[in-house]
Amino acid sequence: MPCRNLRVVVAIVCFVWGTLSTAPVALADQAEAHYRIGLAHKRSGRMAPAIAELKRAIELRPKHAAAHQTLAGLLRKSGDLAGALRSYNRVIALSPKHAQAYALAGAILLRLKRNEEAAERLEEAIKLDPSDDISAANLGIAYRRLGRNEDAIRIMEHMARRRASDADLLNNLGVALRKERRYEEATKYLVQAVRQRPDDVKIRRNLAITLRGMERFEQAIPHYEKVVATRASDGGALYDLANCYEKMGRADQAVKAYRRYINAVKARDPRAAERGEDRIQAIRDGELD
Repeated sequence: MPCRNLRVVVAIVCFVWGTLSTAPVALADQAEAHYRIGLAHKRSGRMAPAIAELKRAIELRPKHAAAHQTLAGLLRKSGDLAGALRSYNRVIALSPKHAQAYALAGAILLRLKRNEEAAERLEEAIKLDPSDDISAANLGIAYRRLGRNEDAIRIMEHMARRRASDADLLNNLGVALRKERRYEEATKYLVQAVRQRPDDVKIRRNLAITLRGMERFEQAIPHYEKVVATRASDGGALYDLANCYEKMGRADQAVKAYRRYINAVKARDPRAAERGEDRIQAIRDGELD
């Protein structure tokens, strides 16, 4: 009888041990199942259920790097930048050599205007993948925002040789060069950017500002005219356009442009409107700027 009881106890212990030893495997299998279902939803364009399944997979297996990465991408597309950033940071913690996670975390930080952090992530992305042109371009933007113009110019000039048709890159390089008063070089890149994207008023405005800074007023005028034709309430562009007309001795056009400027700014900035009135009076008195 004692032997029989012993055999029963051993059997129970073996059963319990076997159950315990397979529990982590079972959870891992469940996590993988939820991950696969999440991928299927993603492929079918079902964002919400995909996110829910991926979160469930992560609950079951917190170190599921692929689930974190896929979730991050979906959250980014849905506009949840903070959530996406947390997920990309988790991927980085789990896979410290994951270049794409650094790149995408850096891009999000750039959109959130957390420029110092963005620069750190993007620098690491480029270190891991020197061929990552997008991260290099983003790093240039981060440097420019941080006031590190020379660093921005260095990296963006290198990129411009490889991406000569990238209007955003050319525009940002032009702005960085203008801030260093390297106007001729800035103009070269901004002209290229306008050729690539002629309807982009932001780029055209940057070119106009640069030309005006070089006192090439006649060349700046058509670019300002195109800007204000699209953005009628752009007070800065209207004032600059009026000033260019004034510099060229085109008094009637200058007065009309100053009037447009006054109408655009008087509600939000009465003192700026007075500045426009002063210029009109000066023109009428024959005191061109």
